[in-house]
Amino acid sequence: MDYKFLFLVGSSIEHFVEEHFSRYTMEQRFFQTLDTIESIRTKVPNAYICLFECSHRPISDEYKTILLEKVDLFLEFYDEPGIKILYENFSKKQELITFGKSLLETRGILNCLYLLKEKQIFTDVNRIFKLTGRYTLNEDFHIQDYESKLLENYYVAKTYTYLDEEKKIMKIDDLENIYAYLYHAEGMVVTGLWSFDRMLFSETIEALERSFVYLEKMIQYTTGNDIEHALYRFLDKKKIIHTPNLGLNVNKGMETANYSI
Repeated sequence: MDYKFLFLVGSSIEHFVEEHFSRYTMEQRFFQTLDTIESIRTKVPNAYICLFECSHRPISDEYKTILLEKVDLFLEFYDEPGIKILYENFSKKQELITFGKSLLETRGILNCLYLLKEKQIFTDVNRIFKLTGRYTLNEDFHIQDYESKLLENYYVAKTYTYLDEEKKIMKIDDLENIYAYLYHAEGMVVTGLWSFDRMLFSETIEALERSFVYLEKMIQYTTGNDIEHALYRFLDKKKIIHTPNLGLNVNKGMETANYSI
């Protein structure tokens, strides 16, 4: 069987309040995004790549021209009403951006999936990956691992559970994130790289929509929460295949952290 894959790459090159929320310049972020694209082309040469840009304003024509040549579909959502409202709110309360990034990421993925569904683009794919822009696939990522009928109707992700499966209670001593305990999260999914079978397209949209509503409420009434815990809450856990090694190099922009998972 000739498997076809689609990578949805989230991007924010024109960083919001760069001097406060990123250790990288806009130029560095652009070249890191090119590295992301190149890693996909190297590891999965025949994959489709859709880059969705969620900066608070348009990126430069120079950058856009280069990206258009590198990917199969380039989308820019700076003027999408939901994205605009989020940035307007963050400009008034910049401290919200830490968890606000999860709202932007979720809204961006949803906008992308809505458009693909409406325009019926990439309908021949078997599996869709979501990859965080500026992260890269490494030598431990093997696309052959995803070329199996056994993965039909399943998500593949790296997950962590906070429940003792035998006692069905929270493993408080094991928690690294206090928000998981405060918000009764059962676990989390690493959203730097995860994927879903095409048959789960509509179900994935629904999970992301519910995650977005949840994140909105959390940022309004609490100190906030992130997409990692929200998405785990709303995905069907019976359909998640856990992988211990994603084959991903992580490049954190708001903290001094570069590592592989």
